[in-house]
Amino acid sequence: MQTQESDRKVPGTKDLHRAVENGHNHIFRLARDHTGDFVITLSEGTLAIEFGLTTEQISGKKLTDNLFSRADIQVLPYYERAFKGNIVEFETKIRERTFLTTLSPISKDGKVIEVIGSSTEITERLMMEQQLQETEELYRSLVEDTLVGVYIAYVEHPGFVYVNPRLAEIFGYTQEELVQMTAADLVIPEERTIIRANQDRRLNGDRSSIRYQFRGLRKNQSIVEVEVLQKTSIYKGRAAVIGILQDVTERKQAEEIVRKSEMLSIVGQMAAGVAHEIRNPLTSLKGFLQLLQRQTHDNKEYYGIMLSELSRIEFIISEFLVLAKPQVIIHRKHEIQKLLEHIVMLGETHAIMFNVEIKTQYEKNIPPVPCEENQLKQVFLNLLKNAIEAMPTGGKVTVTAKMDGSMLLVAFADEGCGIPVDRLGKLGEPFFTTKEKGTGLGLMVSYKIIAAHEGTIRVRSEEGVGTTFEVRIPVG
Repeated sequence: MQTQESDRKVPGTKDLHRAVENGHNHIFRLARDHTGDFVITLSEGTLAIEFGLTTEQISGKKLTDNLFSRADIQVLPYYERAFKGNIVEFETKIRERTFLTTLSPISKDGKVIEVIGSSTEITERLMMEQQLQETEELYRSLVEDTLVGVYIAYVEHPGFVYVNPRLAEIFGYTQEELVQMTAADLVIPEERTIIRANQDRRLNGDRSSIRYQFRGLRKNQSIVEVEVLQKTSIYKGRAAVIGILQDVTERKQAEEIVRKSEMLSIVGQMAAGVAHEIRNPLTSLKGFLQLLQRQTHDNKEYYGIMLSELSRIEFIISEFLVLAKPQVIIHRKHEIQKLLEHIVMLGETHAIMFNVEIKTQYEKNIPPVPCEENQLKQVFLNLLKNAIEAMPTGGKVTVTAKMDGSMLLVAFADEGCGIPVDRLGKLGEPFFTTKEKGTGLGLMVSYKIIAAHEGTIRVRSEEGVGTTFEVRIPVG
């Protein structure tokens, strides 16, 4: 038999009444004989009938001769305590059934003369409590361990009531820090109107589900793309917003890669149709212009300007053709350090013109990389040239090569003016450029080449600090 108990000092008649009311399963009364044994004087109720313990059957018998033929002798101390003037409650277990027993002492002239007891079966109640506890633990586990952020906030108050560990992780705060903050604190300033608009909807009684996206602001001031689904419910008797928040930064980046790939495909198709049509008449124009230049000495500077512009058009068409025609890639393993040393040597002359110093940092023992050498040279030379030209008044370009897991990482970092955040996403699009005389096609071709090598190009930039282009290519 397993038992649990608690003691309280004797009150009075009210406790006796409570004992009687609780005794609808079994109520019994005991006195002590001259030897100090507990003697049963009353035993009634459904449990008394079920266990054969009615007054008729056991009145006048000792407690140890009857009740404890089915129960553990360890409960005897509870009766001793009751006869000392304490109200005692304890649980007993018989097979799979659990009973709660209350013992209430009855006093006369300051002396306990008998004890009234009542027993109630609580098996079903305990099962329900256990099920409720298991359900609470399940829901707590689902919320605490889920891979998405969960939060609760009262409708009339902008602060958080609860946030789960994942939400804190997404924004880089602790849970304790977040419950001291408001939703607007986690959004970049330009998009806080989205949060306020949704809060106003809730205050005006809107109870529908709301799904929206915004750019969040982490504790370290970096930006995270998030998506929120929220609905109004009741929490602790008050209207509250319960929301699920998911970090969709990687999904957004994947969508952007797909969008740029589709754009490359469209530009390639357009280039295939346009480039050949333009090249033929362009060649004729350039030839006749050169012929006229030799035959006349008037306005020579005009001919030079026209020929220069025609050459520029030819260059753009050549870039288009790189996008348009399928590229045959023959992968051979190449030492990346030697390849970069060649690129840096080619870029040195250009760097001197801009008063730029080129620094290199090559990790030792980089394995040979399977690639198309000339195409990678084209990409690296383009990125190095862009880094140099980003510093017209001079500065330093750092070229880094190292292993990043199973990927080769080659980075070109400049100390230029940086690129605004709203323009970073457009890099690699046709005719989008940050340079005065650029076409944007060089970067677009670079993206296409690296994608064909199953790699990626990522850009990190901070205005007034500089820009870093990172190229990652699988090794092996």
